[in-house]
Amino acid sequence: MPAAVFSPSAWNIETEVLLILFRTLLTIIASYVLGAIPSGYLAAKLIKGVDVTQVGSGRIGGSNVLRAAGVVPAILTVLGDLGKGYGAVALAGLIAPGIPLAPVLAGLSAVGGHNWSVFLGFDGGVGTATTFGAALALLPLPAGVAIATGALVVLIWRHTSLGSITFALVLMLASIVSGAAGATPMDRVLFAVGTSAMALWELRPNIARLRQGTERKLGEYIPAGKKDTQRHRPQ
Repeated sequence: MPAAVFSPSAWNIETEVLLILFRTLLTIIASYVLGAIPSGYLAAKLIKGVDVTQVGSGRIGGSNVLRAAGVVPAILTVLGDLGKGYGAVALAGLIAPGIPLAPVLAGLSAVGGHNWSVFLGFDGGVGTATTFGAALALLPLPAGVAIATGALVVLIWRHTSLGSITFALVLMLASIVSGAAGATPMDRVLFAVGTSAMALWELRPNIARLRQGTERKLGEYIPAGKKDTQRHRPQ
C-alpha cells in the first residue's frame, strides 16, 4: 500500500471533500424544508379558516389564495414564498460558504420544496414567487426582466398562469443570454433552466385550459369550501 495514502496531506484532502459533500447535502435538505413550508396554506387557514388545497386549483400560491381567501392572505403568501427563495440562497452562504454550486442547489431545492411539499403530501404550487425570490439573489437582472414581462402579461390578459409561463420562459432566455455574454455565471443559468422546467411541468393543465379558453382570470372569487373541477393534477 503506498505510503501516500496514509499521509497527512491525503487525509486532509479526503476530509475536505467529505466536508464539502456534507455541507452541500445539508444545504439541499435545509433549503427543501424551508421551501416546503406552505405559506399560502397557512395564511389562508389561519386568517380565513380556508383549506386552499380543497378550493379552486388546489394550489397554495398567491393567485389561488387570493381567489379563496382574499387580499391579505394572498399578500402574506407572496411575501412568504419570496422569502423562502431568497432565504434559501442566503442559507447556502451560511451552511456552505465558498462552495460555488451551493446557492444554485439551494434555490432549486427551495422551489422543489414549494412545488412538492412534504407537509402537504408532496403537493404544492408552481413556484413562481419562490423562484423569483431565489433569482433576486442569484440572477437579479434576468429576474427583473422576467418579472416585469410576466407582470405585463398578467395586466393585459388577466391570467396568472400565463404570467407564470412567461416569467419562466423569459427568466430562462434572459439568463442564457446573460450567461453567454459573461455577465452571469453559467452555474446560475442552470437554476433558471431547472426552475423553468419545474414550472412548465406543473403548469401543463393550465396550458391545456388556456388553449381551451376555460382558464380562470386573476381575482375571480371562489366560495370557501368549493371543490373546483379544475384540479391542477389530472385525475
